[in-house]
Amino acid sequence: MKGGATGGLSALMLAGALAAGGHTNVLAQATGNLEGAVTLGGDLLPSPTTVANTTDPEVCGQIHTLHDVVVSRANRGVRNTVVALLDVPAERIPDPSPERLVIDNRDCEFFPHASVASIGDTVVAENSDPTLHNTHYYGSMRSNIALTAQGMTASRVARLTGLVTVLCDVHGWMKAYIRIDPHRFHDVTDERGRFRIDDIPPGRYTLEFWHETLGTREVVVQVEAGSVTTVNVEYDAPRP
Repeated sequence: MKGGATGGLSALMLAGALAAGGHTNVLAQATGNLEGAVTLGGDLLPSPTTVANTTDPEVCGQIHTLHDVVVSRANRGVRNTVVALLDVPAERIPDPSPERLVIDNRDCEFFPHASVASIGDTVVAENSDPTLHNTHYYGSMRSNIALTAQGMTASRVARLTGLVTVLCDVHGWMKAYIRIDPHRFHDVTDERGRFRIDDIPPGRYTLEFWHETLGTREVVVQVEAGSVTTVNVEYDAPRP
């Protein structure tokens, strides 16, 4: 799960650093966690949109799903919902530890379909297919990368926050999303609609839920030190 990390700096060391006029982003207090699930209301179980394909059918196949709404038959959990805190003060954000996110062009789809990253992370476009793909980033990470051969990779560093739409101009059904935040207090729901965000400084926050088809919801949450706050959200079923 994505989340910030509390450092091992002692209270004495922290006080000394502040007295000396230094700055640190290490949090000198206990943290709390958020968890919950995103579900779909109603009785109908929608299916993802499918499209017929005539581009590279020998590699890509003839039918593809857009993964635009994926709902669990077991509990109506909604997959691929991005969950993130919106209003985290800068002084509550730990110093960044860059991570690596791989966007794989595999089986003529992007994996993962929805993901989260933070400022300073490296986003790697990879081609696992024996055909030409391009990974075209729109939004806060504008870049167009040609991946001409199987096994080819290309990296970009996330510099700006915001939502990134990822397309392949060769295979028009391919689409993915990346949310870039200044922190790691975010997650993406799994196949049962579940999420968890750890190591959050105590406080009152706005928690945003974003889904490409179902839209955006916001919930005000109170995070307490040493405890887990549960937040469950239900979307209305999309109209036929």
